[in-house]
Amino acid sequence: MRILLKLVLLGVVVFLFLFCSGNPGKRMKGISAPFSSEMKNSHKDVNITNTRTYKDRSDDPVVTVETMVREMRNNNPPPDPEEIRRQRNLARSANVEWIKESTREYSPDSWYLFMQYENLPLMTEASTDDDGTITTQKAVETFHYLRGRTRLDLLASMETNVHEIAHAYFDQNVFRYVRENNLIMDWDNVHGYIYISPSKGFYITYPLKSMFPSRELVEVISADLRTYRFETYIDGTTSTQSEGVIGLLNELYAYYTGSRYCFDMLDPYKTAAGSEAAGLFEWVTRTQSTMSAFYEFDFFISEYLLYMKKNYAANYEKLKLYRPFTEAYKTIYTLYKELINNYQERIRDEVKLLNSSGNAEAKTEKGWLWVRVENSNVSSGAPIFSEYRETLSTVLESRRYWEIDGDFITR
Repeated sequence: MRILLKLVLLGVVVFLFLFCSGNPGKRMKGISAPFSSEMKNSHKDVNITNTRTYKDRSDDPVVTVETMVREMRNNNPPPDPEEIRRQRNLARSANVEWIKESTREYSPDSWYLFMQYENLPLMTEASTDDDGTITTQKAVETFHYLRGRTRLDLLASMETNVHEIAHAYFDQNVFRYVRENNLIMDWDNVHGYIYISPSKGFYITYPLKSMFPSRELVEVISADLRTYRFETYIDGTTSTQSEGVIGLLNELYAYYTGSRYCFDMLDPYKTAAGSEAAGLFEWVTRTQSTMSAFYEFDFFISEYLLYMKKNYAANYEKLKLYRPFTEAYKTIYTLYKELINNYQERIRDEVKLLNSSGNAEAKTEKGWLWVRVENSNVSSGAPIFSEYRETLSTVLESRRYWEIDGDFITR
């Protein structure tokens, strides 16, 4: 009896095996693999034709077998990881070349800065006031900070690259300038070179002992005015501690160069995003932060100078008479403020163009840009500036800085 039962069970197993092997489609009738994000990205490779969702696990062995059978039936080999990696690298290389060419065409001042830095020697030295020499070496390559694969990501990271190379040039070009002008470097000074344009720049060398660390401002800046960059540049460990207000000026300069680059690149943003509307939206989304930095560093520098006048009066008077600092500060402040105004005006112009085109609707409302593409019921919104702009503007336009206004800048 036991033998007979075993034979019956064995027959059933064989029948089921042959049944399933012979007609996998019938066996799977009414069941489909879940349309997960991974399968969505590779559906062309596995020929998924039914995308209804079921409650079983996505790694169900039956589903796995079904997929394997389909692949074998269609003679589609699994994708080669090395080939995928190679194709991605080729695509990124093409996009990197695109962003470089776009920068050269649309933001020539940014490109000139890159090339000036590129042409600096890898290592250089200068004479010091104690009859010695000081040697420096480039810390990074020209496009060291360029990240991302897509054109939009590369556009955004190129702004970071401009900002950081502005800092690198501030430090490195000093040595070229000193050698070409037969100058001596004082070990006890902070040194820097602020590039404005091919025909304009400022060499700064100033005693470090006349500076105080920006951290002293922590006690006088109230909590409601501690903005996004407060922790890094006022209470942090950057050069704004050792180099004081010149370190803050260096940051204002770098943020200006990054903002100028962003402003220049609206047309490439439109190309990368695929339309006028999407390009404007991405441009504002990725530009507003660096534009907003103007208000933060105007505030930080104003607080520093006010504190210096009250607590280090002699150093304040000395700095006020140092023309390379005062002229560099006034120049960057004026250019950055004009850039902010041009940025807002350009947004207004682009909104008018979009609305007149009939392909999209756009508006600005309470500090936000809203864009709705044709045939869409959804509007996308982006802040034009950071949330701190209004608060800081109120302080900057108040009477708080009247006693230092005119000594360095005119608001």
